[in-house]
Amino acid sequence: MKAVMIVYNHGITEEVDEALQSLNIKGFTRFLNVHGQGSDKGEPHLGTHVWPSQNAVVLTVIKDELVEPLLEKVNEINKEAEEQGIHAFVWNIEKMV
Repeated sequence: MKAVMIVYNHGITEEVDEALQSLNIKGFTRFLNVHGQGSDKGEPHLGTHVWPSQNAVVLTVIKDELVEPLLEKVNEINKEAEEQGIHAFVWNIEKMV
C-alpha cells in the first residue's frame, strides 16, 4: 500500500476528483483552505487580500499498482493547468488498521 498526497490549487478540484473517479479510488481525505507556495516558480496561495488563491490536499491510501496511473493523471492535469499548480507525493504505508 502507498499513501499519495496531492496538493493543488482549489480551482482544479473537479479535475482531481475526475482522476480519482476514473481509477475507482473511493477512499480519500480532502483538506480545504490549505496555504502554501511552490518551491520553484509558484505564486503564494495564502487566502489573503494580496494572495487570495488557496490550495486543497487529497490524501489517499491505494494499492501499489494504482500509483503510476494516478501519477500519470496528475501529470496530465499539470500539463493542462500548469499555472494552477499540482504536485503529488508518494510514500510507503507499513501498517493500517
